[in-house]
Amino acid sequence: MKIRNAKFLAFSALAGFLGAALFWAMASASQARAQDDRILATGELRLTDDAGKTRLLLTLVRSKPRLFMLDSQGEYRLEMGLGENGEPHVWLRDADGAAKVQVALTAKGLPSFTLADQKGRERAVVALSQAGEPTFIMRDPDGRDRVALWRDKNGEGLALADGKGQARAALSVPDGGAPSLTFFKDGAAYQAFK
Repeated sequence: MKIRNAKFLAFSALAGFLGAALFWAMASASQARAQDDRILATGELRLTDDAGKTRLLLTLVRSKPRLFMLDSQGEYRLEMGLGENGEPHVWLRDADGAAKVQVALTAKGLPSFTLADQKGRERAVVALSQAGEPTFIMRDPDGRDRVALWRDKNGEGLALADGKGQARAALSVPDGGAPSLTFFKDGAAYQAFK
């Protein structure tokens, strides 16, 4: 009888241990499920208006997150996302869906503000150089720089180019120095004053 009681006690202890372990595992799983219920994992999220039209879309584009806001006609009007190297971008689009304004940080973390025409061609760019100095560039419809205005550690400058993108005139005003106006013709530079 003593051996049976010992086996019974051992069996009871083992059963109690297994029961406690099972209870602990179930409680942990229940807690994990409760936490998972607060998490939504999906490949795409759409918010729709009363008519059922998508007005906000959160999705991945080439494995990068992208947020789109759409107007009542279904055109993308505002877009936010990450570029190829993880740099943030914001695009403002017109009623036809053409991106007219782009605000971004470059891969090197420098801010850039770009204006585009109806065909999506960059026509004006405001940015900062590596040294943190401002630059303003205006381009023609073919993408050639035609006007550049800049500030650097030495002073300010303005450059004008022709339809071929060749520099034709430059005005520079160095800090603490006299301004100079230079004209360019046939590869030669002519200074009007210095």
